Amino acid sequence: MAANLTKKELKQPDEFHTIGWKTIQYMSEHKSKFYTAGAVALAIIILFGGWYFYRLNYEEKAEYIYTAAYKSYSLPDNADDMKDAYLSAVEIYTELVEKYPDSRAATLSFYNMGNIYFNIGETEKSIEAYKTFLKKSGGNNILTALAYYGLGYCYEKNKNYGNALKSFEDSDRGIKGTRFESINYANMARIYEKMGEQKNALEFYRKAVEKTSDPLMEMMVKSRIAALN
Repeated sequence: MAANLTKKELKQPDEFHTIGWKTIQYMSEHKSKFYTAGAVALAIIILFGGWYFYRLNYEEKAEYIYTAAYKSYSLPDNADDMKDAYLSAVEIYTELVEKYPDSRAATLSFYNMGNIYFNIGETEKSIEAYKTFLKKSGGNNILTALAYYGLGYCYEKNKNYGNALKSFEDSDRGIKGTRFESINYANMARIYEKMGEQKNALEFYRKAVEKTSDPLMEMMVKSRIAALN
């Protein structure tokens, strides 16, 4: 049972009511400030909500174009159709990049254009596209590693072996534990071989053999080791 209240306690104002009354008085005296603060808060909510839906719509439109570009060269009938399909895809990707430059789809478009340009023999454009992708992506994931991987092939094709080797080394950091690791070691070994560095070539061919689970690749790499020895 609660303790009996004294007369003094009964005469004292209830603490909760006192605080409540003071709060009401303060709000009444400063109501203009509260109205302003409420209006600002509402404006912020509307602004962020509008931005969220704008970005959602922006990304959806970009992805729609991206899907159309990818589909345009995914199922060609023959080699001649393949080149035409590639060129058509580049046009669509270029349109996407111009209309939605800040979208995720635009960033991926540069990676795909790097692959396309390499496949049709335009290595300088391929290098430019891969570099743009790497600059825009800013991340360290498998696609970043594969973009460096593609750069390595471009530089090798241009006989720029120094940059080719560096690109494969940059790629290596992002593909540890994947099937690309052994291929990348073989790539670096091949570049060392072209640069006349037989010792380094042998070292990386051996690393490729250790990492590969592909019997055909193992046989090919071992043949290179035998030839160098």
